[in-house]
Amino acid sequence: MKSKCIYAATALCMVAVCVALQFSGLGARSVRVHQHLSGAWQRAEAMREDESSLHTHLPILQIDTGGQAVPGAPGPDGVIADDSRIRVSFSLADGQTGDNSPLDLPTVSTHADIRYRGNSSRFFDKKSYSIHLVDENGAEDPQALAGMAAHDEWALNGPFLDRTLLRNYLCLNVAGEIMEYAPNVRYCELYLNGEYQGLYLLMETVSKGEGRIDIPTPQRNSDITSYIVRWDRAGKGSHELDNFSYYTYRSDVSALDLRYPGENQLTEGRLQYVQQDVSRVEKMLYSMDITDADNGLTAELDLASFAQYFVINEFFRNVDAGRFSTFYYRDARGKMKTCVWDFNNACDNYIDYQWDEAGFTMQNAPWFGALLRDERFVDAVVWEYHQLRRGVLSDEYLLNYIDETLLWLGDAIERNFSVWGYVFDLSQYNGMTYLTPVERNATSHAQAVEQLKRFIVERGAWLDAHIETLYQYCSDSKNVNLLAR
Repeated sequence: MKSKCIYAATALCMVAVCVALQFSGLGARSVRVHQHLSGAWQRAEAMREDESSLHTHLPILQIDTGGQAVPGAPGPDGVIADDSRIRVSFSLADGQTGDNSPLDLPTVSTHADIRYRGNSSRFFDKKSYSIHLVDENGAEDPQALAGMAAHDEWALNGPFLDRTLLRNYLCLNVAGEIMEYAPNVRYCELYLNGEYQGLYLLMETVSKGEGRIDIPTPQRNSDITSYIVRWDRAGKGSHELDNFSYYTYRSDVSALDLRYPGENQLTEGRLQYVQQDVSRVEKMLYSMDITDADNGLTAELDLASFAQYFVINEFFRNVDAGRFSTFYYRDARGKMKTCVWDFNNACDNYIDYQWDEAGFTMQNAPWFGALLRDERFVDAVVWEYHQLRRGVLSDEYLLNYIDETLLWLGDAIERNFSVWGYVFDLSQYNGMTYLTPVERNATSHAQAVEQLKRFIVERGAWLDAHIETLYQYCSDSKNVNLLAR
């Protein structure tokens, strides 16, 4: 009898662990490096006595265009006439001694094909860059940058509308503690053609690779493939899918673009395979088959991944999530998963209008409105939320994280605003580089930080009180009405 009780107890424990892993997504996630907490980038006790150049504990990036104009900027009519790339010299000084200078021998020196990147951010004075590392012959040249895994594709984000300089660093690192993969990020200081450009965030792109989304390469002569797709504005992608939600007008102004397989491995057969696989999943989501125990939601989608994505984006009120800058990926041997990207507009930083602490937005995004019809998904979201509010989404953790990061950045903040500080002068207001209406804009970096902190506290309090109301979307009456339409 005693042994039977032990076996029963062991079985119950195993079931509990499996349930927890299903909801939490633990197990495959790698250890997250938070740059401001790593000894590699702490300030040296004594900087070198050299007043002729900058000395910083941050990595220093230098880009030399050789006199070429960087493509990708919108013209006076707002149209981007040239979205090609130019070949430039690219170097990184990152001795990880706490004392870097632009005069130091680079730790990485190569070439890169670059252009400006982003949507509304292309209109900002402080530009962001898409970077493809190449050798002198133009072949891909993967490099490990600032402690991140070697790859040839990178994004260089210039925080501008985000006057705190914090949103992407904070949110992507928090997501990295929650999800199987979130792009790694590193602060750096940028020189463009010898001119100081301020504080930037070097970011891994959402792409295939070891240390990124590690899915297998398709087998030769096979149409079956693992893949990465991205929701964004229709007409923007190179290989947009004619998938079910698109041709049935459920995707609004968004479209899915195939990001992997890339040009070198993409065939018409593989494009059709991905299109059909996505459409098959969508037909399940937008029908009552979603609740089928064998072939529904849990057979096709990684429940924890989608629930975590929902929570992290709702918490920080990233209103573009699920519609724009949204990535899904699938190992052909497994289930669909999600990946976060771009939190510049989060926490009431959307340029066109205010999104305060109250309300949900993910229910209006393609796929997520359908997912909420399934009680299992709502259960997973609510469970994830309550767990995370005790940890990395607690007020204490987030406010302390902000303070620690700002203390660590130190003089780099002042240097950044020595170039871009005019944004705090509201007499310079215009609708392209300031929040609308004008009174939403901070007049100092300290005020911008306080606005962010206040939003986080108020958003958490609102969600604490209302997260359970998500169950309205999976009620029988709600689903019957939707089916009748």
